[in-house]
Amino acid sequence: MRFRFVPILFVLFCIQLGLWLTLREIFALRRRGSLALAALQAVLAAFFVAFMLESRNGLQMPAMLRFTLIEPMLALVTLSTPLMLLLGLALSAARRLPGGYSESRRAVMAGAAKAVIGGTFAAVAFGVEQAELQPLLTRHEVPIRGLHQDLDGLTLVQLSDIHAGALMTEERMLRIARAANALNPDLVVLTGDLLDVSPLAARPFSRAFRELKPRLGAFAVLGNHDYFAGFPAVERAVRDANATLLRNSGVRIERGRGSLFLGGVDDPSHGSLGPHPARALKAAAPEEPRIVLAHRPSLFEDCAAQGAQLVLSGHTHGGQIALSPAWSLARVLGPYTMGLYRRGDSTLYVHRGMGTVGPMPVRLGSPPEIALIVLRAV
Repeated sequence: MRFRFVPILFVLFCIQLGLWLTLREIFALRRRGSLALAALQAVLAAFFVAFMLESRNGLQMPAMLRFTLIEPMLALVTLSTPLMLLLGLALSAARRLPGGYSESRRAVMAGAAKAVIGGTFAAVAFGVEQAELQPLLTRHEVPIRGLHQDLDGLTLVQLSDIHAGALMTEERMLRIARAANALNPDLVVLTGDLLDVSPLAARPFSRAFRELKPRLGAFAVLGNHDYFAGFPAVERAVRDANATLLRNSGVRIERGRGSLFLGGVDDPSHGSLGPHPARALKAAAPEEPRIVLAHRPSLFEDCAAQGAQLVLSGHTHGGQIALSPAWSLARVLGPYTMGLYRRGDSTLYVHRGMGTVGPMPVRLGSPPEIALIVLRAV
């Protein structure tokens, strides 16, 4: 366990070294400038490592400090990877042009590099601001074949990828819970990554989300980060928030003379348990409409094969940086990045999430959301 951060540290060192070499060459830095740049990068990298370690220990920070200093510094370290690659490729191309890397070309490269670095700082500022926004409300009507008229108009509020911890404090979570309550939902579903990396975030999570007041109950499944934080802590957090944890199991939801079956599958992170849609829906009646909570949208086809007419997922954060669902960083995880997808009689909704992956507190084109799902009988 003591060596688990070594690969991360090695990658971080290589990225910062590559960026240092590239900037030194582009700007023709002398010894003093090179040392100053190296010192700045070392401070940022050391801060990044310290943050990652302290996040595991339940780090909490005042909102103003988090927003004005901590998150921008983290974002700069994270965005140094694409910055290094972009400038490195440009420098390599300039060297290979006919005539070599002349002084005039160096001046052009230096000007272009300044523009790229300025754009990176602008992206950090805007991206941190967007990540800190109160989640936007999105509304979606989903047709459910065979849904009883007494369930027509049933409302579900989906909350996902909260990542309670250093960058998602109890105060922010309480605002989210109150915004969900204002929608007066029948059901609230939480589709995984409730905690980020620390089991100490369990109590702030449960104190905030026990404020939820859905008429027919709150239900949750686990995501990969929940297992990073530790199953006992997350199980306790869900229970103390008065929600029901579904682990390859399900419950019947009834209103009037109508019913539907709500199943939840576990995350593949738990090797011995894993996702089993058939087991989750085992108790459903033959013709009963079926909804499945599955943290990862990659489980959509497996759930649909077991008769799920609606699958609610998260995990992707919409990529956090996206021009559109098709042009999103989440494409590295699969074809389902954010929003609605339909395959035959089955519908998938991929929630953009509310928190961010710990060391990447930036959102561009993929703001946090609260999703209101309205079921319609067809």
